[in-house]
Amino acid sequence: MPIGDGILQELPVGWRFAPTDEELIASYLTNKVFVGSLPARVIEEIDADEFYNKRPQDLGRDFVVSKMCNEGSEFLVSKEHLVEVVQMCKNEEIYWDLMENLSGKRQWYFFINGDEYFHGKTEKDRCVGDGIGYWKSIGKENPIHDAKGNVFAFKILYTYFSANPKHKRTHWRMEEFRLLKRSTTNEEDFHMEEWVVARITRGEDYNESRFY
Repeated sequence: MPIGDGILQELPVGWRFAPTDEELIASYLTNKVFVGSLPARVIEEIDADEFYNKRPQDLGRDFVVSKMCNEGSEFLVSKEHLVEVVQMCKNEEIYWDLMENLSGKRQWYFFINGDEYFHGKTEKDRCVGDGIGYWKSIGKENPIHDAKGNVFAFKILYTYFSANPKHKRTHWRMEEFRLLKRSTTNEEDFHMEEWVVARITRGEDYNESRFY
């Protein structure tokens, strides 16, 4: 599905998607993995290969542009006009300030299919594209507990580093979530799909290198 296609169209004006970690896991990721019904279509689906082939700002830009150019959008503009606007921006700081004012978003959510993190595999660095940058993990996995206090999911934190200039830390952050992997032969497990969910945030602690 193209990024932003149909996303957010069924939600009321003024509504903002800001789930807690527990809500994101219980109501969205669990239903996605076990092929259940989702409360709303607010999380974009993307293949792991495509996700890790794009810088975070490109993922955010694709979502915003698609949303703004969709016929159901309250921010309807033509793609040609949006390209002209982007070209007028002298740097990405101006661009993203404009996008934030138009879309009201600083966070983007993605269901990622085929990510090795689904199986609990973690890497210190996750390469992006052909070496254009990488996601660097911050610490170890953190457990997420359900209402009864039981661990039912995990998350790991990443910061994005640009390869040009070399190893430059950026303001982009990612939290990636996976369900607790169960070692059972329950029939339900045979209907699982390999999804994780990611929350990407454009940080507010800016410096001169923030748009690399």
